[in-house]
Amino acid sequence: MKTGQEWVSDAHLQIWTTWVLVAALLFLVGFGFWVLVIRTVRRRRRRRSPAVISSSSSSEKQALHASACSVQITDEELYNFLEVLRKEEDFDNGDDEPQWENTVEKKSHIVAYSAKRRDPKDGGATEYLSSTVFENCSTRLLRDFYMDSDFRAEWDKTLVQHRQLQVCQITGTEVGLMIKKFPMMIAREYVLAWRIWEGDEQSYYCVLKACEHPDAPRQPQYKRVDKYVSGWRIRKVPGRDASEVKMVHQEDMGVQREMAKMVFRRGIWSFVQKMDMHLRRYANQCSHLDEAVNAVSLAHKVPMKMRETFPVSEDIHVPEATIQQQSKMQRSSSEPVSKSDSKRNLVRGLLVLGGAMFLTHGSASLGAKLAAVCIVNRVIRPHDSSTNIFHRIVGRF
Repeated sequence: MKTGQEWVSDAHLQIWTTWVLVAALLFLVGFGFWVLVIRTVRRRRRRRSPAVISSSSSSEKQALHASACSVQITDEELYNFLEVLRKEEDFDNGDDEPQWENTVEKKSHIVAYSAKRRDPKDGGATEYLSSTVFENCSTRLLRDFYMDSDFRAEWDKTLVQHRQLQVCQITGTEVGLMIKKFPMMIAREYVLAWRIWEGDEQSYYCVLKACEHPDAPRQPQYKRVDKYVSGWRIRKVPGRDASEVKMVHQEDMGVQREMAKMVFRRGIWSFVQKMDMHLRRYANQCSHLDEAVNAVSLAHKVPMKMRETFPVSEDIHVPEATIQQQSKMQRSSSEPVSKSDSKRNLVRGLLVLGGAMFLTHGSASLGAKLAAVCIVNRVIRPHDSSTNIFHRIVGRF
């Protein structure tokens, strides 16, 4: 039988324990709320951060442009890129190089796309070469559309952040940072350097590569893409009001090779259609790229020796898809692709890629990889046996 004093002691103990629990609970709730507020503020700051250096103060601009250029894109890298294009267009595939495979060939009444791919013998990321022909489009408009990151952020929702890091006023090399977010994947961080050249007959060339920069240290919340080599050439299609962009691209995002191939084949045409739709919208607004300090305004002329070696006046190998589509346009029998179907295919492809990465990420288990393959095969049924050719960049890239 408890005495009165014991009852009082037990009551005090229960009250003290209750207050301790309440205090601990309040501390956890407050700490969680504080963390949520901090994350929200940081996220808003990233979204409100200047997209390009043109929005910063003039003193910051001067300091940026006056600093030593830590990364350079050279004329030799342009030569290597043009040599790759020449070999592909002359069907000059070296004996030691893997064969190209046709992967995608699509068309609508205003845009045509074809692509190839091949896997390097050293086991590196798949190399791609693609050709996109836009009807009723000038080369200058296409160049500005490709280089206008502010406008791209409006329609490409994977691009969540971008900013200029440095510009070399001597060579025209520009360095920038981009953060891209894909469904169910860790955001990818790109630190890239690029440079533009202007050729004959309103043609333009660009070479891009991954690099390091002191103003862009690696961040633990992002996965840095270290393997990124790309280049494109824009020129007019002879005989009609159209422009072609031919691109060579190699990128290692940390996705399994076969998964990346499958998602690319299923989703690239939807992306091209979306890009074409916003290209038409971009044509209705004025570009201000030439007024800012960037790779476009500081573009150099292609060296004379290269213009003689790689004349832009050579016949363009227009994709067969484009030729067939032109005849269909004349007969008024082409059918536009549904915008809703385009979005559905792109979203499905990205979701499958994210799901496959979730299953295989950090696991060398054969079972996990087979499960991922089964899911992809279940959701995305393979199309015909046509393949996409992807171009290899060799030399000093």
